[in-house]
Amino acid sequence: MSTLIARLRRKASRQASILIGFDFPLGLPATYADRARIAYFPDFLQELVSDPVASGNSRWSRFHEVCSSEEEISLERPFYPIRPGGARRDAIHPALGLAHRNQLYRQCELRHAERTNACSLFWTLGGNQVGKSALLGWRQVLGPELALYGEAFRLWPFHGSLEEWILPGVVVAVESYPTEYHARLFGRALRGKRFAVRRLEVAPAWLETAHRLGIRIDRTLRRQILSGFATKAAAKDRADGRDEQDDAMDAAIGLFGMLDALVEYGPHLEPRDAVIRNVEGWIFGLAHPLSPRD
Repeated sequence: MSTLIARLRRKASRQASILIGFDFPLGLPATYADRARIAYFPDFLQELVSDPVASGNSRWSRFHEVCSSEEEISLERPFYPIRPGGARRDAIHPALGLAHRNQLYRQCELRHAERTNACSLFWTLGGNQVGKSALLGWRQVLGPELALYGEAFRLWPFHGSLEEWILPGVVVAVESYPTEYHARLFGRALRGKRFAVRRLEVAPAWLETAHRLGIRIDRTLRRQILSGFATKAAAKDRADGRDEQDDAMDAAIGLFGMLDALVEYGPHLEPRDAVIRNVEGWIFGLAHPLSPRD
């Protein structure tokens, strides 16, 4: 993973701008960041990867260590739990000094007209958890890239609007959340995505959306979409058809969602709130402010 962006740079021309999406949070909940005295997320990322001895700051040296018990949870180690077995989601917010569990969510993660709440950053159990992937991505990709490339690697929306940084030689990283794009790509939410039969149901709408957006799909990807990204080997695993082969589909959905956002790009997709632009971040393609859920 640490070589991903280096490989993209080698493949692209020097005049190209690279837009890359990551399916994990780019940002921190505002109330947590306030208590932890984190004012700017990109600076925090660089602190995570700096040498604590050389920098004189060892506060975050154990941030990446997921807690095994409720007693270990702190501002410096907020991720929990390392394994199942009696773990409670409601143990996190009081341990961090937060008044309510909703303060563990960033604004872009809250329920709105097209989906329910996303999974909170610091919870690390279950199929929809994002905490462990965020830790890996922050420490091994984003932090080192910021330290190495400076203005040639930018995080949206922290460093400015997208149109400011789509420049020759610049890599712009955004947060891509596949679930956020279901309604726009398929006309409805996709339920039961771990079942091939459910993934197959949205294939016609997916191809129709690609045609509308002017996206040319190669033969291999078209075959994957029309097969529900299923594999014969996986289909034999369970009699109920639950094959757990949705990761490749999620990656493709994230890409199509980003392309859709680029086609529809405008001021409504650029959050203006200072807290979002400094600390919390935003999901690329999600309009700001959120549309309320009925």
